[in-house]
Amino acid sequence: MKRILGYLLHYSMVLAERSALFLKVYRFGNSLLVKHWVRLYNKNGLDGWRKFWIPVFAEWGKVRAPHLQKKMNIDTQSARSLGSYHDFEDPIFGITGHWETSEQGEPVRVETQCTGCDLFLAATDNKQCHSDFCRHMVKTLEQHTGATMNDDYQVEILELLTEGDDACRFVHRLKQAERDAMS
Repeated sequence: MKRILGYLLHYSMVLAERSALFLKVYRFGNSLLVKHWVRLYNKNGLDGWRKFWIPVFAEWGKVRAPHLQKKMNIDTQSARSLGSYHDFEDPIFGITGHWETSEQGEPVRVETQCTGCDLFLAATDNKQCHSDFCRHMVKTLEQHTGATMNDDYQVEILELLTEGDDACRFVHRLKQAERDAMS
């Protein structure tokens, strides 16, 4: 069931990219999902998501990776290129962002506006729910997307709009590059 839902989430994004009408339907569906996730979180905390939704997001990441690799012409040996799934998903999710480079030379996706964040902030005052969605569900999706293309891929969340920061900051790296830098 989780894998099937992963496919459904992936192909609904593909349709949303191709059709302005379906994009509206997709975003409305996301608003309903946020309400569901908030109710589930309020009832069971993070464990409510761990049982079903976090594994679904992992499957979604695995399912969408081959499509994104081909569509985005992703170089699987480049952390920046691996992270370019943001360039595909952000316009669909209603996210505004850009790329920067950290002081260590790592690619950082900076997201300054996020419809999902806005939906969570409107749905609940529970700040832990806001944070946990990004730190667990979003990170799971992104980690599994990149790691499906390269086992050495890692994404780290530095800051989040849902935690009151001025932007979300996602650092993309390859573990192999870290090992090479240390030797």
